[in-house]
Amino acid sequence: MTTTTSVPGIVKFAVWLTFFNTWVLFEETIVDRHGLWQYMPYYRVAQLCAWDIGAMALLGWLVWRAFRRIRPAA
Repeated sequence: MTTTTSVPGIVKFAVWLTFFNTWVLFEETIVDRHGLWQYMPYYRVAQLCAWDIGAMALLGWLVWRAFRRIRPAA
């Protein structure tokens, strides 16, 4: 017997926020410190940029896709 439940929105947001924080940590520790931003077009150091917006959109889509498979029990 398998039961499925819906995942609350706050959980989805927490998962997305965790992944976004991971992206920010990667930016600060790898991209900014090693100068990789020089090779990334439209990247702005320590400011919101196209790369951040792209990461937010991608992570939002991935979280949505992962959680859309979970359906409430009928």
